[in-house]
Amino acid sequence: MSRKYTDRDHALILGGVFQAARLVFELARYGKTSDGALDASVASLFQTRPESVQAVFGEPNNLKLGLQHFVTQLESPADRNPELTQYSIRLLQLGRKLYLDAEKTAALGTDLEDFQSRMQAFEFEKQTQYSQLAKIYQDHISSMSPRIMVQGDPLHLENQDTAARIRCALLAGVRAAHLWYQCGGKRWHLLTRQRRLLAAAHELLEEVT
Repeated sequence: MSRKYTDRDHALILGGVFQAARLVFELARYGKTSDGALDASVASLFQTRPESVQAVFGEPNNLKLGLQHFVTQLESPADRNPELTQYSIRLLQLGRKLYLDAEKTAALGTDLEDFQSRMQAFEFEKQTQYSQLAKIYQDHISSMSPRIMVQGDPLHLENQDTAARIRCALLAGVRAAHLWYQCGGKRWHLLTRQRRLLAAAHELLEEVT
């Protein structure tokens, strides 16, 4: 991708970051989350050569959960979730580190493309997909700092399948955060362009069915 990016593009990307953060929060605290939202976030991992930001995430409805929580976190201090804020900040920090490390980015992209080829050839079940993507997260992201310390119910955190889904969500969040920087986003834009980003997020939510 190489073009001028709009507030809509940047709002979609932040929706991807906040959706990943919300998925992690729900899985860690409750052991379950929206399967549709998780599937949409995981699908974004395989858009390694997209023609546009929307091509990464698909229709705005795919990011409904993330866009809603992005708006809530920025507009409603009383309803703000501190864990969600912390996860989102960490994802953006890791996304920037990944963006600045071309070698690691290339290696991650290669592993995702290789897995996508195997997945298409062997039609892995969801649980297998999650476990394989979780391993990719561990191989490429989990050793990076700052490490994301996931808080939640030990019953869920120690469940192998739930832990794999959490890592899938984290991987999708880092991918979205990497895209934020790739498309010219800066951390301070969350302050200096907050009104514009929120207006774009509201417009996207109006398109959601």
